[in-house]
Amino acid sequence: MRITELARRAVSETTNALFPAHCAHCGRDGSFLCQTCIAESTRLTSDGSCRRCALPTNDGSLCGRCSANPPPVSSLVAAFAFDGAIRSSVLALKYEGLRAMAPVLGGEMATRWGTRRKLPDAVVPIPLHRSRLRSRGYNQAELLAGPVSELLERPIRSDLLRRIIDSPAQAGASDETERAKRVSGVFGASSDVADLHILLVDDVATTTSTINSAAQTLLDAGAWGVSALVLAREL
Repeated sequence: MRITELARRAVSETTNALFPAHCAHCGRDGSFLCQTCIAESTRLTSDGSCRRCALPTNDGSLCGRCSANPPPVSSLVAAFAFDGAIRSSVLALKYEGLRAMAPVLGGEMATRWGTRRKLPDAVVPIPLHRSRLRSRGYNQAELLAGPVSELLERPIRSDLLRRIIDSPAQAGASDETERAKRVSGVFGASSDVADLHILLVDDVATTTSTINSAAQTLLDAGAWGVSALVLAREL
């Protein structure tokens, strides 16, 4: 690891530990995401979202696109819409090194999954390519998967899925087709996924291209089924 990366990580960890917590959205002291901002965030519900892509529907049935072309994930659950305080929180976690955001955000995700849903055999965070992991210093999806794993009492299995190609960042893609092309074939899966029900965890689903590519890779490797849980869905 380069000295600059070590220094950046050290500064981030020191900042998180020494400075008083304040809300990433409104700046209020006391927590990294205050209860007021959480309460004002747009929550997504099962009875108002397509169960395969988490886009809003009138009655929670499949949307037209998922009915016509079912995605490889059996269900996609999103806790919030990607706006307001949730957007600020994701950006702080992902790009500002504020890893202390992860417990509260991951806890919200686990609560959204709920006790009534079928529990997975393993929780698998969407992986970063090793070069991007070195640059950032951590995988935000893996940080979010920690609280999910703990609250659902299911193991994190980061060894079951890897990113074998360092695809361009999805933020620069012009449309859904381009996003799908960027993640086609970028994942590899372990044969240990055979007959397992996998719960994929990520921070944000925009077009679901990344999640669907990962899910298809796991299914092709023998997984029994793949569900997904994200903090936020871009609407």
